[in-house]
Amino acid sequence: MLALAAAGVNLVVCGAVAAVLIVLRAGPAQETQADDGFATPGQQETVTETAYPEDAVPTDSSTWQTTSTTSTTSAPPADCQQVAGPGGMTACVPNGWPTKVATGPGARQADDPTGARWLRYGGSATAVTDSYQVHADYERTFSSDKANYVSLRLEPTSVRGMSAIDWEFEYDATDGRRHVRSVYWLAQGYEYFVYASAPVALWPDTQEIFDVMLDNATP
Repeated sequence: MLALAAAGVNLVVCGAVAAVLIVLRAGPAQETQADDGFATPGQQETVTETAYPEDAVPTDSSTWQTTSTTSTTSAPPADCQQVAGPGGMTACVPNGWPTKVATGPGARQADDPTGARWLRYGGSATAVTDSYQVHADYERTFSSDKANYVSLRLEPTSVRGMSAIDWEFEYDATDGRRHVRSVYWLAQGYEYFVYASAPVALWPDTQEIFDVMLDNATP
């Protein structure tokens, strides 16, 4: 009887050790494009008020210095195709970049044929009139587990005279260091956005694409 009991205990211990080894070997989950700093406007409805430490960003955006992004809409260049998003939105993406539905409410995506870069655009209905704190809260969550995350800007701005947020950052993804920029603006009961993600080495060219996309977005 004692021998049988000892054998049973030994099996339990071995099983527990094996389970721990399986978890350790599995490692962290691989990142996806959906986990690339993309806060869709529809997520605003689930955000709740949270207390932050003294060095957190203020909740009154009137105390911040604001900047202004491009405020005019120009004719799209010849190598740009106009695409439609929700809420009557239109945007401009490079010719030959196929579009598809993206993760998140009111989001679409245009992919660089090489697979290295992607753009997103769209919008979702919202009742907020100042979305800065929503994006500041999301940045805290997003950046907490991103390797070598560096915030380049997260600031109120304006797009064609409309209240907007400009968020730009870099971090180390599984495929190398990436540069991401997104601009969100409020209009007609929606929060619209344009977004670009690219390897750091390709960002200068991607910045030009992003600027064209933002300049030619409506409303």
